[in-house]
Amino acid sequence: MKIYHFVVSIFVIVSFCFASVKANEPNDKSEVHSLKQLQSLFMNPPVEYRSAPLWVWNDDITEKQIDQQLNDFKSGGMGGVFIHPRPGLITPYLTDKWFSLCKYTVEKGKELGMNIWLYDENSYPSGFAGGHVPAEMPESYNQGVGLVLKRSEKLQKNADSAFLVLKYDGSKFTDITNQLEKEKNKKGDFYLYEKSYYPKRAWHGGYSYVDLLYKGVTEKFIELTMTDGYAKYIGSEFGKTVPGIFTDEPNIYPPDGIRWTPSLFDEFEKRWGYDLKTNLPSLTYEVGDWKRIRHNYYTTLLEMFIERWSKPWYNYCEKNNLDWTGHYWEHGWPDPQHGGDNMAMYAWHQMPGIDILMNQYSEKVNAQFGNVRSVKELSSAANQMGRTRKLSETYGAGGWDLRFADMKRIGDWEYVLGVNFLNQHLSYMTLEGARKRDHPQSFSYHEPWWKYYNVLGD
Repeated sequence: MKIYHFVVSIFVIVSFCFASVKANEPNDKSEVHSLKQLQSLFMNPPVEYRSAPLWVWNDDITEKQIDQQLNDFKSGGMGGVFIHPRPGLITPYLTDKWFSLCKYTVEKGKELGMNIWLYDENSYPSGFAGGHVPAEMPESYNQGVGLVLKRSEKLQKNADSAFLVLKYDGSKFTDITNQLEKEKNKKGDFYLYEKSYYPKRAWHGGYSYVDLLYKGVTEKFIELTMTDGYAKYIGSEFGKTVPGIFTDEPNIYPPDGIRWTPSLFDEFEKRWGYDLKTNLPSLTYEVGDWKRIRHNYYTTLLEMFIERWSKPWYNYCEKNNLDWTGHYWEHGWPDPQHGGDNMAMYAWHQMPGIDILMNQYSEKVNAQFGNVRSVKELSSAANQMGRTRKLSETYGAGGWDLRFADMKRIGDWEYVLGVNFLNQHLSYMTLEGARKRDHPQSFSYHEPWWKYYNVLGD
C-alpha cells in the first residue's frame, strides 16, 4: 500500500508540473487534466515532450538521406531534429540548394509529425554565417576586438603605432596618445595599448570571427541567415513544423588582452559619467578605484551584448512566432569575459538553454555534468521570466562507450534540476573519414544499440 501511495504521489506531482507547463496553452492536446490522461501521455508522449537531437549535416546532402534518417529518428522515439551544419559538409551553405534541402526536410517532417528546428550557423560559434557576414560587412571583423597592454619606461620609435598611450605619474593616468613627440626620450611609466584581432581561420570561411558588440553585425547575420534565407523558403512553417532556432556559443571573449569594441569608450561614459580610457590599467592592476571600474566595465559589456545580440534575435523570433533557444559559455563562470551574466542573457530567449557535455561527474566550478549552478541558473531565469521550456544540449563527447545507464543517469539529473527538453549531441549523417572523431557518440544508425534506443526515446 505504501508503494502504491508513493507511485500515485509521484504521478500527481508530475501531473502538476505538466499542467503548469501547459497552463498558457489551453488549446494544446497535451494539456493535462487528470491522472488517467497523464498516464496515457507517459505511454505515448506528444511530440513536444520527446527529444530532438542536433542532426549533423556533414555530407553532400541528398533527399534520400533525409528520408531514411528522419524515419529512423521517428522510430527511435524522437520528436524532431535540429538541422546542424558541421565540419565535413559538402553542400554549399546558405545557397539555393541548401535551402531547398531544408524545405524538403520540413515537408518530410510535417508528413511524419515531427518538428524541424533550425540552427543559426555553419558549425559554431554563432554570428559569422559561415563567413558570409565578414564577407559582406568587413567592419564586423577588421576594427579590432581587444587591447593588449605593454609597459615601458621609455617610448620606443614605434610607439606611435599604439592605439592608446597612457602615462602614470604615481597618482593618476594621463592620455598622451597625441603628445608622443614631447614624451620621446623621456623616462617615465608608460602604458601602451595595441589592438588585437580574431585570427583568420578556414573554420570561419577564410575570415575571422566577428565582433558581436559592433552595431549592425547581428542584424546582418539575421538578414543573411533568416530574412533572405530560411524565411523565404520555409517561413510559412515558422511556429508550426519549425518551432524555433538554436544559437550556439556566441561570445565576446577577446583573442588577447581586454575586450574592446569601437564604441566601448562612448558607451561606458554614457552609462557611468567618466572616461574609461584613463582608467584602463585598473582592469589589469589593483590601482585606483579598481573594483568599481571593473564592475562598471563588465556591466557595460554585458549590456552591449544584450542590446546588440540578444535583443535583435529575441525580437525577430517574437515577430516570426519562433522560439529562440541554444546556449552561451555558461560553464566559464566566474570568468566575466565570457559575457558577464548568463542569467541576464537567458531572459532574452523564448526557450533558454545550456549544454551538459561528456560523461564525467564533477562538482568543480567549471564542470559539465555535476554543475548544479549552471542548471539552476537556467531554471531560475526561466521561472522568473515565465518561460515554460528549458533545453539542454546533452551527451556531447560522451564517447563511443556511452551506455544507456549513463544516458539515463545524466538525463534524470538534469530533469530533477529543471530541464524539460533533451537535445542530444549529436546525430551524424555520416561518419566517413575524420567525421567519426567529431565528439562521439552518435544517436543514429551507426550505433549498435540504436535499434533499442526507442526504449529511452519513448
